[in-house]
Amino acid sequence: MPSKIKKRGKNSYQFFVPDGYDANGKQLGFTTTVTCDNITEAKKQYDIFKANCLHGKVLATGTKKMTLKEFYDYWTTHYAIPIAHHEATTMFLNDFLFSRIEVVLGSLMLDKIQPRHILDFFKQLSAPDAGTNDKQMSPNYIYKHYVLLNTLFTAAAKWKFLTGNPIQEITPTKKTKPIKNIPDEDDLSLFLVTLEKETTKHKLWVFAAFAKGLRREEIFGLQWDDFNFKTTVDLTRKKPTVTINRAIVYISGKPLIEKSTKTTNSHRTLVLPMFLAVLILSWKDELRAKVKKRNKRRKIFSMEDPTGPGKWVFPQVDGKKCGHPCSFTTFLRRFCINEKLKRVSPHLLRHMWGSYLIRENDIDIAEISKELGHSSKSFTWNTYIHEINSEKEKTATAMDNLINRLNPQTSLLTTKGQA
Repeated sequence: MPSKIKKRGKNSYQFFVPDGYDANGKQLGFTTTVTCDNITEAKKQYDIFKANCLHGKVLATGTKKMTLKEFYDYWTTHYAIPIAHHEATTMFLNDFLFSRIEVVLGSLMLDKIQPRHILDFFKQLSAPDAGTNDKQMSPNYIYKHYVLLNTLFTAAAKWKFLTGNPIQEITPTKKTKPIKNIPDEDDLSLFLVTLEKETTKHKLWVFAAFAKGLRREEIFGLQWDDFNFKTTVDLTRKKPTVTINRAIVYISGKPLIEKSTKTTNSHRTLVLPMFLAVLILSWKDELRAKVKKRNKRRKIFSMEDPTGPGKWVFPQVDGKKCGHPCSFTTFLRRFCINEKLKRVSPHLLRHMWGSYLIRENDIDIAEISKELGHSSKSFTWNTYIHEINSEKEKTATAMDNLINRLNPQTSLLTTKGQA
């Protein structure tokens, strides 16, 4: 019997396939223990095992075996945070997604997870009561679980914790592109007219999102020295600018996080429309007056300027901490309900800015993409082309005009339809 096949007990055999030597001259290799009725069958099984080793289908001896939960923790501490620099919001979402994955797959050994286990997991996610409040989970949210699992198994295979990726045998769950109902010009006009009776602060929140496409987190990350109101004295008067340097992120159960912008492209300097610059200066005066009045009431003498360098544009009452980004969302929700307006959110206002500007023929898509802080023009096109009812009517009217011009006989049909 070859030394690479050792009998360990009744019908038990240990296989060893050599794989070179370490720095100390110790022979390395692959080992496994199998059950065979006799030595002849053991030799056949050894040849199969050896072939699998040579084709990379067997883990090397000494490879640490982990459960999926243990590998998720390893991936998080060794890669996601220190190397990939995943944002706190991303890790919060990953932890939330994995909390579901852990219940079904977390205790299984990484190399024992089969496609059928993963299929069973997605079957559970697709149940009618699997979502929040016992409702059905959306396809896009189920897809997020697929993405995280694929990321984990791909990393495990690349780092030699696995010999293959079991999720590659599964067709990705369906993902649908969310439809954003962009208000048409009539709805938008009513919204803006109604907004006029609101406070300067609330109007400024809205116009920072709608007139410059700022994210909610970027609005609350603004400080007064981010603005440049200096203008030249020649005929080419330079408009005021704002530089987006930071964002304020909220994660449930944690203090607000001040961080740099979302991506390198998100760090940008924007030229302000004059009406927005005037609104910002009005808010600056109001903030100074408010602090002065409060100090007088408390009999406090202070030379500190609440709108000086390093001061938040939208502070909390104490003036030291920045305001909460969720207050913008709360305001819009209550405002639209109370005024019986079409619902909008801070991010929808940003989409409206991009969608309406894209339809202006004299504005370069590259500039719009740059101001939105996107990494590519194609992403801007795909994300911000939304249906606006007035635009739909324009296409129908344009086709009527074209057909009537090419075939005047059809004008009779048009006239008949209008009658």
